[in-house]
Amino acid sequence: MTSKRKGNWTVEEDKNLYSSWVMISEDGVVGVNQRDTRFWDRVAAQFRSNDRNTSRTIKSMANRMCTITKYCKCWNSAIQRAERNQPSGTNQMDVEHMAEQLYLSETGEKGWNFGHCWGILKRCQKLHTVIII
Repeated sequence: MTSKRKGNWTVEEDKNLYSSWVMISEDGVVGVNQRDTRFWDRVAAQFRSNDRNTSRTIKSMANRMCTITKYCKCWNSAIQRAERNQPSGTNQMDVEHMAEQLYLSETGEKGWNFGHCWGILKRCQKLHTVIII
């Protein structure tokens, strides 16, 4: 049996996934009382409404969200520590540089690759409760 795994996620797919997740998770009509499978069915439907040519599966979307959330947690932690340890006379760019160095040393990654997701994440109250420790 051959794998039907699709290639790497694009920035646009990540943005679509996070936006879809936020929209469904913050739906005041349905609320938080949805089963996991129903929730992901709705996220997938929203995702597909924005990208009709996608072949991403629900499992792929859930796994990608898990990956992005994991790295965003690390980034959030690094940002918070950099802000707490901010020397006098530094600016926001200095803080972000310190945070990136902390992030890289802790994750072993070669770079911070989820800034496009972080932009959505930091404005989302629901995700803040998930991400911020």
